[in-house]
Amino acid sequence: MIGRPHAERLLIDLAEIREELVKEAGQIPPEQLDWAPAGGMKSYRDLLIEIGATELENMAALRTGKATWNEQIDRFGGRGPDVESVLNDLAKARQVTIDYLEGVSEAELQAPCPLPPEWQENYGGLTAIEPEELIRFTARHEYYHLGQIITMRWIQGHNPYEPAD
Repeated sequence: MIGRPHAERLLIDLAEIREELVKEAGQIPPEQLDWAPAGGMKSYRDLLIEIGATELENMAALRTGKATWNEQIDRFGGRGPDVESVLNDLAKARQVTIDYLEGVSEAELQAPCPLPPEWQENYGGLTAIEPEELIRFTARHEYYHLGQIITMRWIQGHNPYEPAD
């Protein structure tokens, strides 16, 4: 094989994005964890919970073919008093993905598995998806919310182009 196996590439992408998320979110003081820029918008905590619960839901879908959002929200947690506790919950959710990627073959990553019926419309009518694609979605989803967190912190006066105090 030329190049890196998919699992290795996914692990690298997930680690790089998580490193940036931890760096940025790790600066959020406890009293700002539940802050949102405006009514109807998600708070820092809500965004972090969505990242973790989505990752767990995607991994559950790979194993069972079922979407289990409410179960994964409960499983994720994210209700600790500070960012560190929420980041610890994120690390536990990430370990599920890491364990999967460390134990899966290249062929298994490329073999389509059933998509939960309620997801099929969002995937253009597909009824199955390769695990590699679903894990890439997990990475893209986290990166998207990382951008929101950076923007929210900027609104609060934390310029990402200046070193942290």
